[in-house]
Amino acid sequence: MRGWITAVLVIVFMAGMTTFYLLFTSAQSPLEEREIEAIEFARQHTTFQEIEQMEHFHGTRSYQVIDTQNEQGEDIFIWVEERFEVDEPVINDDFEPDIEQDDEEPRRLIIRRHSEGISKEDVNAHIRDHLEIDRLNHVKLGMIGRTPIYEVNYISTEGRQSYYYVTFEDGRYIRHYQF
Repeated sequence: MRGWITAVLVIVFMAGMTTFYLLFTSAQSPLEEREIEAIEFARQHTTFQEIEQMEHFHGTRSYQVIDTQNEQGEDIFIWVEERFEVDEPVINDDFEPDIEQDDEEPRRLIIRRHSEGISKEDVNAHIRDHLEIDRLNHVKLGMIGRTPIYEVNYISTEGRQSYYYVTFEDGRYIRHYQF
């Protein structure tokens, strides 16, 4: 009887692990596809070498940020705006004529040398000196409007989830959210 219980527990455990693996890989797949698409778009418009790191940023607009080197060997960041294809229903009624609107802004691709801005280490030092942080979750590059930024996500000493934004160029304060 003990052997049957052990066998059933092993089967249930394996089924659970398989389900977890399948769910995890299906959740990761769209992120990987968006990274590949961003790399292909960037390669169409600029030349760069091996990718050191890639991060995603989701603000008002979503970006993939590529950390790489240009042709001259200079360290650069490339912000590639994500564009999502959404199938909107076409609603035709007799009261409004069909109007073609092609005023969509071109997809953004922004390139900056590392030397044009501050480093993550500088941001870390600044926030540790000026903010009351219990736990630092991440510091990553992003974009607000047309301004490259660092997003700092942390837990304050009061236990509040917090976001702090500074400019990439000089570390100037932009905004701060606490939940």
